[in-house]
Amino acid sequence: MRMLACVAFCMAVLAGWAETEIFLATLAKFDPEGGAIVLKRAGKPDMNATLHKKPRLWMGKQPADIEAFRQMEGKQVMARVSVGVQVRPVVREMADPDTWKWLEKVRRGIVKGALVGVEDNYLLIELPDKSRFAYKFTPKTRFERDGKPATLEDFAVGETLYLAPRLLSNLDTMLLSVSNTEKDAQIGRERTLPSLQGTIQGIDRQKKILRVLTRAGDVRDIRYDENTEFTFKGKSVKVEQIKPPARATIHRTRDEEGNDYARKVTIQPNN
Repeated sequence: MRMLACVAFCMAVLAGWAETEIFLATLAKFDPEGGAIVLKRAGKPDMNATLHKKPRLWMGKQPADIEAFRQMEGKQVMARVSVGVQVRPVVREMADPDTWKWLEKVRRGIVKGALVGVEDNYLLIELPDKSRFAYKFTPKTRFERDGKPATLEDFAVGETLYLAPRLLSNLDTMLLSVSNTEKDAQIGRERTLPSLQGTIQGIDRQKKILRVLTRAGDVRDIRYDENTEFTFKGKSVKVEQIKPPARATIHRTRDEEGNDYARKVTIQPNN
């Protein structure tokens, strides 16, 4: 029993050391069934790796299965590899270089595309270059139409949408917000971030509320209290010293009721 406990503890420690490396390499050997993947990197030793049990493989801007991906043997690939978890590194994702650039675009920022369909909690979107990508939506995904809360049923197939995605640790791409306007998608994305930038337009010192116009164009009331840290040029200041309008970065959290709360406010010099 002690031995099993020790093994479990050691595995947990090793899992904590896991790191991810992303790099360009030549796929010298691709034999997942034999547990042999060899990646040749310029100026570094060859990497001998195994394939993840649920790998993400891509070719030509679309998912590829293991058999199809054999075509990439001897060619350059971009690889996402977990190191420090097992005896050998584990390849979690690979793609041809052009597809990798495409993935970086469709997984971040604001994406514009036409709704093709819905299947198993995924929105299938056709992008401007006619490629397609499946985005996962959850109960936390923010749907809006013309600045007002909406549901998925409020959008029609073929309609142009603006999406704010985020890559998850399991390499799914989750939707933070979906809207028929770019501005609302930006606002939806911004509302999920732990910090925001904008201009403090007013301060209600009696109610302890900051009225903030954010970079995305959202107007938000954010509470503060005696524990909120206010700084300017690296030095602490009192809220009474802040004269709106004042540019600021606000590091926020949420209270038990889900309302925004400012834990730190960094005032920026007005240019």
